[in-house]
Amino acid sequence: MKSRVFAARPEAIQKHMDYLKKNTGQFTVMSSTDTVADAELLTYCAICTNWRGSRLHCNVYNLKFSKFLEDTKQSWSHQGNLEALEYIRIWCDTAKVLIISNMDYVRFGDFEAQTLLNIIQSRDAVDKTTIVVSPPVGQLVGSRDSVFFTRMTAILRSALADRKAVSR
Repeated sequence: MKSRVFAARPEAIQKHMDYLKKNTGQFTVMSSTDTVADAELLTYCAICTNWRGSRLHCNVYNLKFSKFLEDTKQSWSHQGNLEALEYIRIWCDTAKVLIISNMDYVRFGDFEAQTLLNIIQSRDAVDKTTIVVSPPVGQLVGSRDSVFFTRMTAILRSALADRKAVSR
């Protein structure tokens, strides 16, 4: 197995387990300099704590946001795999833990920002954990004139500020 989560230090695993435990059932943002590694380790930890009793349901899902956007846009011209995209949407709505990653290289226009906001809003329910693993919010690329981008960054900053307030 080549995943770097299997070589993670016990301290890193414990840190991510604690993060999941503190944020269970809520929306939060993890600011990261290595979003891929943090998202993978969060996913691994979430699977370890949520697999029991899953009865083959998707309890934990890591949505690679840039790929999801690309697949969605391809589906408009009927070039993408519509069935796979539909499963991704179902898993995003129903997973007990949703980790949204791979936002580093997304250029956020109205569609991209609104898509992320819709996913976050659709999961605003009891016992659903949603974690956005993002570079620092100020480094996200998008139009400052876009109402949706401005709203998205405000929500991400707010969740990040709430998270910092809790950890103090």
